[in-house]
Amino acid sequence: MRCERARDRIAMLIDGELPAKEQEAVASHAAECSECARYRNELMLLRRHLGQTREAAPAKLAARLSATLALETSSAAVVQPAQSSRGQNLADRIKRSLVPLTRLAAAVLIACALSIGGTAWWMQGRNDDAMVSRDVLSAHLRSLIQGNTVQVASLDTHTVKPWFAGRLDYSPVVKNLSAEGFELVGGRLDYVDGRRVAVLVYKRRLHQISVFIWPAEGHGLPPYVGTTEGLNLIGWTKEGMSYWAVSDLNDGELRQLQGLL
Repeated sequence: MRCERARDRIAMLIDGELPAKEQEAVASHAAECSECARYRNELMLLRRHLGQTREAAPAKLAARLSATLALETSSAAVVQPAQSSRGQNLADRIKRSLVPLTRLAAAVLIACALSIGGTAWWMQGRNDDAMVSRDVLSAHLRSLIQGNTVQVASLDTHTVKPWFAGRLDYSPVVKNLSAEGFELVGGRLDYVDGRRVAVLVYKRRLHQISVFIWPAEGHGLPPYVGTTEGLNLIGWTKEGMSYWAVSDLNDGELRQLQGLL
């Protein structure tokens, strides 16, 4: 099976919409092709994010729409008198009966427009987060594969923090958390979303944690949590800085580190 054909069907496979006779072929191709496997994993990650961050409509908007729909529905259900005046035109009766339904349709269209507009705005933000999370995950894995997790190796904050001076246009907060069970290994530079960023490396038992830090833009990063290929990922903003922590450490302990930084 060609990759182009497989990718057209991977999304359908994930959503359970692919015919049974094609499921095995598409799943087998994704298991054997690294590029299609990565595409599948990204779609699954985005699908989980959508499920985790879905929010209900604001209470006032929901109440207003419900009241409007209820009013229009009750108006449409009003029964016309059995006997109409002889001069009443059939077309006029039909037109009057359609007015409430027209208003109902208009209310539904407005609700759909609000939903589509809000979804487009939300999706853009989540897509940006997904792209950054992919860069962070790739950088973490690349450092493990290449064996250069740190460029300055030290548990002394007074050694690690000055090392970033002159290499970045900002100064990351560096903490030694050995007393809390997170040993500072050192730091390095990496690239995320086209920018050079600081990375602090901590160790928890046999688990290595990469903490990416750079200045937040605008209102900063909304809380972000994800899991993919056995790695946990958390993103947050604190005191004008964006933080991303990634590790095979369990989610609870990774959140503990988040609270300490």
